[in-house]
Formats: sequence, structure tokens, C-alpha cells
Amino acid sequence: MTPYEFDDEPARFSSRLALAVAAVAALLLGLGTGPGLLGQTPELLLGLLGAGALVRGATGVTEDESRQRAVGSVWFVFGVLGVLGAIVAYKPSLAAAAVTTFGTLSLVLLGLSVTVGIDEGLVRSLGGTLSRSLVVVVAGTVLLAGIHVALFRSVAVVTVASYGALVGAGPLVSFLVLQVEVLVLVVLVERALAVVDAWVPRRRFDRRETALRELGVRAGDVPKGVYVLLGLQFVLATTGTGRALFTRLLAQTGPFGTVVRWFLQSWVPHALLGTGILLFGSVVVARLCQLVVVNWIGREPPKTLGYAAGGVVVSVLVGVLTALPPVAWLVEWPVTDGSTLDVAFATYGMGTTFLALVVAALCAVLVSLPVFMFLVWDESTASAENGSTAGAGLLLLSAIAAGFGDAPAPVVFVGVAAALATWDLSVNASLVGREVGRDAETRRGEVIHAAGVLAVGAVAVLVTLLGVEFIGAAALVVDVPRWRAVGALALLLLALVCFAALASGDDEESDGDDSSEPEQRVDRDPWFTQFDDL
Repeated sequence: MTPYEFDDEPARFSSRLALAVAAVAALLLGLGTGPGLLGQTPELLLGLLGAGALVRGATGVTEDESRQRAVGSVWFVFGVLGVLGAIVAYKPSLAAAAVTTFGTLSLVLLGLSVTVGIDEGLVRSLGGTLSRSLVVVVAGTVLLAGIHVALFRSVAVVTVASYGALVGAGPLVSFLVLQVEVLVLVVLVERALAVVDAWVPRRRFDRRETALRELGVRAGDVPKGVYVLLGLQFVLATTGTGRALFTRLLAQTGPFGTVVRWFLQSWVPHALLGTGILLFGSVVVARLCQLVVVNWIGREPPKTLGYAAGGVVVSVLVGVLTALPPVAWLVEWPVTDGSTLDVAFATYGMGTTFLALVVAALCAVLVSLPVFMFLVWDESTASAENGSTAGAGLLLLSAIAAGFGDAPAPVVFVGVAAALATWDLSVNASLVGREVGRDAETRRGEVIHAAGVLAVGAVAVLVTLLGVEFIGAAALVVDVPRWRAVGALALLLLALVCFAALASGDDEESDGDDSSEPEQRVDRDPWFTQFDDL
């Protein structure tokens, strides 16, 4: 940053006050909506914590340092889980669900708007975090599912049993299997040595390595006659006549045939060849895994690993905690027998089930990210203002939903006033930061502006309550249909929002700029064409 530049992020005091007003209003709306003493406050409190973690994570993933990016990824993933947990939790009514959903999303939008700003860079960073963490969590889900069903042990048992069945099927089948094992081994030797050469450069002559190279053969260098001969033997091995002819042929050779038959049906040669296949095949498989990981990491490994840190932490944490008997018992205790969760725990395992829910949550956010950007982002406005209006609007909808949820009138009025105050404070914070810089000393002006806004809101709520108290009784005599009253309230709120939008409009187009030079249009790819390019 040069001496002539300044930080144009939103002013700290006004932006933090806007977030505080929105959080308090959302909690009050949750307190007054729904049955029980606390209403929807626990869900909104979870959403508030999730929104804070999500915003903290979004701030971290946009940084340039790998450590901050990794910490931000962890915060972001847990924030997503907290926000979605608050939204999808059981709600007694549609109004309660709307209060929790709109209130939580408004806090997320306002938090992102006044901290990092909603622009293309933020969405690409969030998309990179979601996609990389999603791959890790999917891998962890598959691993835990395999452990739960004993996949690896089952594969080993099936492999040994299959070998025993093939060896015991007859001398011809065993002889065919032995030839296939030799062919696979010599091909794997050549591939494994090539991989080792790439990993560890040779520095001296090694006779053992030279001997192994003499055994190795490329798959393309194997004569076609070998494959034809193996095919003919396979055809004979699948028929009873072929197996009987081979057995009779060995019997005609006397003691030599007896020794050969014993050797073919013994487990010793198959075990030796199988060990060699396992050893050299492991090198080839490791190379394939290396290529997959390198391709997934991309051109900037620290950046990718930082983005994937959230998925790694969640996978490890879920896998370790669900493996502890006390934790598993505490989780299973409130689950009803025969419920969906109970069946999933028994079929796939507790860790697999929870990681599958994490995968669903990350997929939902990743899919909804383009829709969110389409509704919020606008090139003509500052990045700090893209989410302020939408966040305040969602808080206003939460207040209206609380009214339909039989919340007390004072709570609804406070929610509406808080929505307008939040919008005004956030826009003022963005304006101050853009005009004079975030580091400028503007606290006194911000305090005066905030005091005026909150005072106007308090007076409006007080006047409304007095009107309801003294004029409401007389108005009850008039029989007004409910739909007309609701429609009038909606139109009044729309008029207030439109008036506020017009009052805050700037006259940049009439500033006297008479330049007749044509505006140069910069062509660039749409924001949704790709996430963070690694």
C-alpha cells in the first residue's frame, strides 16, 4: 500500500454496530416465536455461532498465507455445519422456520458484507474451500464405510479363498493360474522399477537391480502367442474334458507327473508369486495414488492443502470421536429405535453417517453458491454493499414471519426497526470506508450517525406501540379483513424500503463530468465460470 492509498473497507464501528443490532434483533424475534419459554432462540443462537465461524473462515481463506488459509478453511466448514444445522432443525411451524432461516442468513450476509466484502474473489475462494474439503470428506466417508463393513479383511479372505478354490480345482486350472501369475509379475517388475527410477535416481551400479530388469517385460512386448496359448488353456480349463485329459497326461508320465501335480496343487509357488505381485504391485499403486494426489493438488499445493484443511479436520474428528465407546453411547442414547438414524448407524456406521451428512451439507452450499452470487452480487456497487441490503431485507422478512408466528407486537416492531437501522448503519460504514478510509479517525461522526438512527428507530417503535395501545381499541370496531390488513402492511413496508433506497442514491451521473470519451469496456469471464483456479 503506497502513502497515497488507504484501506477502503467498511468503517469498524458502524459495521460492528450493524452486526450487533442484527444479532440482537434476530435473537429477540426467535425468543418471541414458537412454543416454549425460549422459542427459536436456541436454533438462532446456533445459527449466530455458525454465522460467526463462517465469516471468520471466509476472512481466513481470502488471505495469502497458507496457515491463515488453513485455519480459515476449518472455521468455514464448521460455520457451514452450524448454519445449516440451525436451519434444518425441527421447527413447530412454517413461521418459526422462516424466522430462523431468514435471521441466520441475514447475519451471514451482513457479516460477509461488512468484513470481507462479497465479490468474485470471495466466491472463488469459498468455492475452492468447499470443493477441496468436499473431496477429502468423501474420501473419509468411503474409508469409514469400508472399515465398518470390514471391507479390507473381507477382500483378503475372499482372495485367499479364491486362490484355494482355484488351486484345488485341478492341475490344469492351477497350471493356468501359475502362468498368469508369472506374466503379471514380470510386467509389474518392469513398471515398478521404472517408478523407483523416477523416485530415487541411481548413483551406482547394482547387480541385483540389473537382474530384476532382466526379468521385467513391458506389457506391449509380450508375444501375442502367449496370450493365444493362455486363451486356449482357459477354454480347456473351463471344460471337464480338458481337465480330465491334462490329469491323464500327468498320470502317463509316472513319478514325474506325480511330482508336477503335487507342485501345481501346492500353495508354495502361488504364495511366492503372490508375494512378489503384492510387493511390486504396491509400488505401482503408490505411483497411481501419487498421480491422483498431484493432479488434485494442482499448481499450488500449499493453497490446495490450506483449502482442504477443513475437510481433513472434520473427517479425523468424526472418525476418532465416533470410535470412542462413551461418545458413541451418548450419541445413540437419544436416537429412537427403528428411526432413520438408528438404521443408518447399524448399516453404515456412526462415523460414515455423520460424514455423509457433512458431504450433503457441503454439496448444498456448493450448489447454492452460484445462486447466492446471482442474487447478491452487483458490479456497479462496492463489494461491501452487495450483501447489506439483502441481509437487512432478510431480517425484515424474519420480523414479518415472527408476526405471523404470533410473536408479541413490540418484538415485531423492534425487528422491523432493527432491519432498517442495520441497513442504514452498514451502508454508512461502507460509505465512510470508501470515502475517507477505514483507518481515518471517524468514530465521532459514526457515533453521532448511529445515535440518530437508533433514536429514530426507538421513537418509531414507541409511537407505533402507543398507536396500537390507544387507537387499536377504536380500530377494532371496524371490520377489516385480515388479507387487507396484511396487504396494507406489506405495501407500507415496501414503500419504506423504496423510500430508503431512493434517499440513499448518489448523484454520480450528474457530477459535471462532460467527458465525451467513450467508456472503455473491459471484457472478462463471468464469475461463475470457475472457482479459484489452482
